[in-house]
Amino acid sequence: MTLKPSLALFALISSTVWASTPEPDVEIAPVGQHLVVNLPQTRVLLYQDGVLLRSYPVAVGKQITRTPTGSYTINGIHRAPTWHVPKSIQAEMAKKGQPVKTEVPPGPDNPLGKVFIRFGEPRLGLGFHGTNQPGSVPGVRSHGCVRLKNENALALADWVSNGAQVTIAYQPLVLNEDEAGELWLTAYRDIYGMKDPSYRHLANTLLEWQRDNAKVLHGARVDAAIRERTGKPVCLSCKDAATATVTGGLSMKRWLSVDPEPVQQDATVPVQGRALQSKAPAMSPS
Repeated sequence: MTLKPSLALFALISSTVWASTPEPDVEIAPVGQHLVVNLPQTRVLLYQDGVLLRSYPVAVGKQITRTPTGSYTINGIHRAPTWHVPKSIQAEMAKKGQPVKTEVPPGPDNPLGKVFIRFGEPRLGLGFHGTNQPGSVPGVRSHGCVRLKNENALALADWVSNGAQVTIAYQPLVLNEDEAGELWLTAYRDIYGMKDPSYRHLANTLLEWQRDNAKVLHGARVDAAIRERTGKPVCLSCKDAATATVTGGLSMKRWLSVDPEPVQQDATVPVQGRALQSKAPAMSPS
């Protein structure tokens, strides 16, 4: 698909602005629109023809009403929606002693905000939507949908088309490279307590990267990033992490979407300052 000149210019400008956004390891469609939500990251990333255009903060499902991972497509864009209250939420209202509502009309009290963008089968009730509580975004607060601030939800509705691909991923650890060839790790909170499913691949990935690039990695920074989980990129290969800045932007590092090499029992990465074990260390709750 060839971008129209105006859209091509928008893509160029937007991709420059959002170049430093950490990108999870998701295979992006080379043609068309693709929306990616990395749940621990609490952001939706918008791609057009494989190029990251921009991202928005989002609120995702709570622990007991998790947003399900998987691949979906956009199949409906509904402005000024009426909220048909699910029976499970009606039960919550009753339990809290609140008036039980079966539907909420469009307006300032509607939890769906100003637009509802459905993805997946209608029976799942999943979608991107606005909110009547903008302070709840970003966060881990929804009943399973992906919640945006109203202005962002409307902008998304203006941009996206039916049939666009949607990927919901769960990657607390994100690896990226910048244009100078430095390796960056971004660690997010393990919001659903899944014990970092990507961690078992990390040591072998770092070992392979170090071997291929002939650069020293700093193990203490890996430890600190995983312990602190600030959601900010940390340079593992820069000489001075305190003054390190991303050069030219971050690009996706393939390490989870490819078949990994077998993890060696107690393999170590001889990073500067210590050896990084392939088995996950004991970590404090996220």
